[in-house]
Amino acid sequence: MRKEILLAVFVGITLGLMITFGIYQNSENNKTGQNSNTDQLINNPTSTESATIQDPQLVINSPEEELLTNEEELIVSGSGNPDSFVVILVNDVESISNTDESGNFSVKVKLIPGGNLIEINSIDEDGKQISKQRTVVYEVE
Repeated sequence: MRKEILLAVFVGITLGLMITFGIYQNSENNKTGQNSNTDQLINNPTSTESATIQDPQLVINSPEEELLTNEEELIVSGSGNPDSFVVILVNDVESISNTDESGNFSVKVKLIPGGNLIEINSIDEDGKQISKQRTVVYEVE
């Protein structure tokens, strides 16, 4: 029994040290990477245009905010960065699409009677995400 406890303590300390070392190495690598990029931009100011990373963009054309409709299906359309993913959540129902080469997208979604929260997320190739929401009220005739 005593051997098992000592072994468990030894394994726990070893794992803790390994995790701590990994976090430390990651932290040091991030600091080094940031400094070298900063130094490069300071020492070579003409390269700032190529070093600029474009933030993700998302423009919602349809639906308008607080739209009142009597149709069960609705087209969500807009534009974002070209060739990025678009994830649309309507009342926890997910629809996934891509933007075309021009950055446009269009997805048909189904509404439930009453208020519908539509969340539109765009994720670009670098994993950067932007999100917008619309509220649509569907009234059954």
